[in-house]
Amino acid sequence: MRITQEDHIFIDEMAKELDESIRRLVAEEQKLSAKLGDNRVSELREYWQKELPASEEEAFKLAMDHDDKKLTWIWLRLKRVHQTRAKAGRALMQNHT
Repeated sequence: MRITQEDHIFIDEMAKELDESIRRLVAEEQKLSAKLGDNRVSELREYWQKELPASEEEAFKLAMDHDDKKLTWIWLRLKRVHQTRAKAGRALMQNHT
């Protein structure tokens, strides 16, 4: 299915907005990571990547403060935005083939 010119313009604009969202989220991630420190960010990555033993996961989750939760929220948003951006790129590339 070929996309229309209007679809192409919409997807292109969406891709630009997604790129800007990625830039903002990465900047926010860097700022918050610097505030939390390397050790805490490493612990949060273990939690985020589900590398903690199940017996420790619940206690870790309960001990998370606002900044910890915000960083994991940023990681979730980045994951989703990257996936959406990739889909937009694929849609534009398929139209050119």
